[in-house]
Amino acid sequence: MRKLIFLGRIMLISAVVLVSPAIARCDSLQFIVPQSDIGTPIQGGSVVDLSSPGLNGRVLSGQTLPLDLVLSNNNLARLGMNAPGQFDILLILDTNATTFPGFAEATGYLLDSSGNQFGANQVAGRSDCSCGSLAVGLVSFSSGNPGGNNSVDTSGVHFDITLPNNGYDVTNAELVYEPGSIYNSVQFGTAQQLPEPSSMVLTLIGIGLIARIAKRRL
Repeated sequence: MRKLIFLGRIMLISAVVLVSPAIARCDSLQFIVPQSDIGTPIQGGSVVDLSSPGLNGRVLSGQTLPLDLVLSNNNLARLGMNAPGQFDILLILDTNATTFPGFAEATGYLLDSSGNQFGANQVAGRSDCSCGSLAVGLVSFSSGNPGGNNSVDTSGVHFDITLPNNGYDVTNAELVYEPGSIYNSVQFGTAQQLPEPSSMVLTLIGIGLIARIAKRRL
C-alpha cells in the first residue's frame, strides 16, 4: 500500500512539472433540468434529482476523477441558503452491484455562474447503499461558506472523487439538491429567467410565512 501511495505522489509531481495544464482538465457531466422545475423556488423537504449518463460504463477501479457537474442549456441553480447547514448537494453513482459498492472519497466546491470555484473547498460526506449506489456530498455549508452570501447563482458543482476499487460499472449519475429547510431553496433558470435577488428574497420570505401559518393551523 505504501508503494502505491509513493508512486502516486511521483506521478502527480511529474504531471505538474511536465504537463501542468493537464491538471485542470475535468470530465464534465451535463445534467438537464426538466422544464417543470424551471422558474419556481423549490424549498423545504423537496428534493431535485437530475440524471446524466456521462459516466455510464465507467469501471470502479480506485481511480481519481476531477468532475464538473454542470447544468445544461445555460441553466443556473440559484441557491437560497438562509439555513446553510441544512442544505445538501449530492452526487450519487448507481452501479450494477447488488450489494454495498463501497465508499468513495471526495472533496468539492460550488461552481459560480462562469464555471469558476465559489466558496471554500469541502471534504465531502460519503455513503453507500445495499441497492448498489454510492454517494458523496457537499454537506458542510455554513454562514461563511459560500462567501457569506445567502443567495448564490451556480452553474453546478465540482468534485475530486476517488472511486472504490471493486470492478463494478457505473450505470447512472445523479445530481441531487436537498434544501432541507423552508428557509432554503433552489431555483433553476437562465440568467435572464432568474429574478433579481431582492425580489427572490421577498418571495422566499412570503413562502416561509405561508408555510409557518399552515403548520400552526394544522
